[in-house]
Amino acid sequence: MPGYAQSLLARISVCLLTVVVTAGCNAYFTINDPTPLAEPTAGYRPGTRPSGERSEEVLLTLAFSGGGTRAAAFAYGVLAELEDTRLIFDGRQRSLVDEVDVISGVSGGSFTAAYFGLHGRDTFNTFEKQFLRRDVQGELGMRLLAPWNWPRLFSPFYTRSDIAAEFYDEHIFDGAVFGDLAAGDGPAIQIFATDMATGSPFAFNQDQFDFLCSDLLTYPIARAVTASSAVPGVFAPLTLRNFSGSCDFNPPAWVIEEAAGEYSFDRMYVNARNLESYLDSERRKYIRVVDGGISDNLAVRGPFEAWTLRPPRLGERPVSMGTLRTVVIVVVNAATTPEAAWEKVDSPPALSMVLRDSTSAQIRRYNLETLEQLRAVLTTWNAVAQDWADPVKFHLVEIDFMKIRDPAERHYLNEQPTSFRLDSKGVDTLIEAGRQAVRGSAAFERAVTDISGEDR
Repeated sequence: MPGYAQSLLARISVCLLTVVVTAGCNAYFTINDPTPLAEPTAGYRPGTRPSGERSEEVLLTLAFSGGGTRAAAFAYGVLAELEDTRLIFDGRQRSLVDEVDVISGVSGGSFTAAYFGLHGRDTFNTFEKQFLRRDVQGELGMRLLAPWNWPRLFSPFYTRSDIAAEFYDEHIFDGAVFGDLAAGDGPAIQIFATDMATGSPFAFNQDQFDFLCSDLLTYPIARAVTASSAVPGVFAPLTLRNFSGSCDFNPPAWVIEEAAGEYSFDRMYVNARNLESYLDSERRKYIRVVDGGISDNLAVRGPFEAWTLRPPRLGERPVSMGTLRTVVIVVVNAATTPEAAWEKVDSPPALSMVLRDSTSAQIRRYNLETLEQLRAVLTTWNAVAQDWADPVKFHLVEIDFMKIRDPAERHYLNEQPTSFRLDSKGVDTLIEAGRQAVRGSAAFERAVTDISGEDR
């Protein structure tokens, strides 16, 4: 009997090892595909996205912040209010949600951004059931506890993030890849994560993937969203394979010029050096990405930072602007300002509270600096563009539920957790808060007036 038991145990061990190795290899080595060519206009690139039926006179960009289901619901409320905002301009009546050209998203906000990019108006019929009113956190927990996942979790190449990506792929995004976004006529979607090695934003667009000689079109949207929301300590980083050197990619001239210059602690130089580092696939064979909120919880920064890195030059209006006359950037910020309960007692706070509140404080401070810089840059753009023969106006609209006037409602929203589980009341309140925040925004009203041409 002991010999039989040992033999049976050995067979079980071999079987488990086979499952682990197989699952590990499949999860690890088929993450992102290489590409033999790097065509400047091919692939999923926000800068070359066709406008479809959207007006060429208006550029409308939305940025959805992180914050779990709280952020996703708040952003959804903003979209719903834009859907109800109807204007007459460019010769016909339009719903403003149909004019959205770009949506960037990070962490919780990336779910709303990606889903809308795939489903467009149908989002208002399905997203609440598919994600907002779902106990995603609980369902993920059940998957982690499922015995059939235990062997895979023994693999060093298969993590809780892989389980999350599989769940999102099956139940939220239905196996969609970036090629599905490219095939549709919706706005350009940018999902942001954070490169662990450099601490800089990592954009899931082909401009970024060119540096890896990788094809974004075949990459699952669920994995990009998982990376964007992979909070360190809760989820593991997601891994991308770097194939740099295997294609004919030539980096933009500004990257080479800035990286070759004398060391300077400014953003142009640092961003160029970070991008240049991807070209060394021997040193950076694998790229690990985590929660995008670490590097930018507002989803307005990035390795290319068109608005903040390249201020306008004095002179004539750029030909590339075509007939554009109005640019609107809507930043949807669902960050909270926690009320520290430990300030009311004489005992020191627990380590977990210190870590949580310290991280939140850093994110809030970085959000403030990001918005201040964006305001300054758009002020510069407006100062230059008003002297053009065909002037362009630039608007920054900040939608923040901490600006809601009702103190009781503001307190309630502030207490909503950063998690992937909210009760029905919380979801309803957040959606309505997004609507109210748009309706109550003076900056939004000014942008709408400009778009509709009422002040012309």
